[in-house]
Amino acid sequence: MILLRPFSPTDIPSVMEIVRRSLGETYPPSLYLTVHNLWREGFLVLQAEGVVVAFVAAVPSGERVARVLMLGVLPERRRMGYGHRLMGELYSNSIAKGFDTLILEVRKSNKEAIGFYERQGFALTGEIDNFYSNGEGAYKMSKTLQS
Repeated sequence: MILLRPFSPTDIPSVMEIVRRSLGETYPPSLYLTVHNLWREGFLVLQAEGVVVAFVAAVPSGERVARVLMLGVLPERRRMGYGHRLMGELYSNSIAKGFDTLILEVRKSNKEAIGFYERQGFALTGEIDNFYSNGEGAYKMSKTLQS
């Protein structure tokens, strides 16, 4: 059974593991609480068979803009539509909150993620050097939401 639901602080260990395994990053638990407190409807998890296997975390970034901070899916659970489902719910929640634009950053080397976001309707809007903890640069992408 698949369940898409809001993040809960009890999900922190699962989300941290997804971040480590799918994004190659390690963040302190307090970051997830901060994101959760900034916009609860922007932090969603997807459970399969009772286990959190994917999540998306977004925060307000301007009057009508939300920023996707992270989207992660366990490597063995990719290409099952989980990212698409999470983003669809995020689009709905963003429109309900009054946002008309989503922005994000993606590793320049992550061709799979870039392709995913392009299929979701995001367009490249710029570049940032030395964005990630390992010094890798990022592409900036944005999407206009249709209400």
